[in-house]
Amino acid sequence: MSRKLVFAFHKIKSRMGVRALLAHNFRHENSKNVDTSKTKLNIYTKKRGRDIIRTMLDYQRNLKGHKPRKNAVWAHEYVISGSHSHMADMSRKECLQYFTDSINFFREMYGKESMLIPSVHFDEQTAHMHLIIQPMKDGKLNGKTFTGGSKHTMTQMRSTFQQKVAAKYGLVYGNQNCKATPQELSEHYEQVQEELPRLKAENRDLRHDLNRASRQLTDTVVELAGVRKELDDAIAQTKLLKRNINDLERLREKSHTLTRVQLDNAIQRLDEQEHRPAFRRH
Repeated sequence: MSRKLVFAFHKIKSRMGVRALLAHNFRHENSKNVDTSKTKLNIYTKKRGRDIIRTMLDYQRNLKGHKPRKNAVWAHEYVISGSHSHMADMSRKECLQYFTDSINFFREMYGKESMLIPSVHFDEQTAHMHLIIQPMKDGKLNGKTFTGGSKHTMTQMRSTFQQKVAAKYGLVYGNQNCKATPQELSEHYEQVQEELPRLKAENRDLRHDLNRASRQLTDTVVELAGVRKELDDAIAQTKLLKRNINDLERLREKSHTLTRVQLDNAIQRLDEQEHRPAFRRH
């Protein structure tokens, strides 16, 4: 009987990617290999359950104002399980303890800053856990701090996980140079194949939304330019009116010393100033 450890890892490079994985993990979207009659056996966190919106809000709050770089890794996902025959021989209680120990392993590794989102599935052929982790270090997303930039680092992590966690449940890492059989990773591969079309569709929708937002921004800029011109004209008119008021005040003060002809001429000059061509309304 095969007792091989399943320890799959990949990076999630966008907010939408995190949400798409949650949709699968929380069973808002089921793949063909899911037995929906057993979905009620799945385990999620008590705080957030299967609520995607609440989970994403908690994810955002945990950033604490940090704005990720454009090329930032938004999350790490681990798929933890074992060979089908071995997992089938484990009781539900043993499986849950295995997954709990796995969560504790990653909690110690990533620290309290990082947010962990576990989902335990009993509704597929082999019991397994998806663990999405928001890799926070010193207040920033920094996945490289935990997984390094080489295959050797990930190989060492798998080995350490096997020794500290999986070994207690009879699972072995096996020959590091030996590729996993398609049967052992079939569920993970099927998930990837089923996720790709949806992710591509979401990418098209995002591009459409981006183009629409760009057009709206252009229209807004043009509209603001028009408003700015109207504001400048209004400011110029206000200055002219203030000048005319000052002239009228001076004229009123002098009116008792002016002849009727001089007063009429002064008023005519004010009228001409008020209707200068540059400030005429069309």
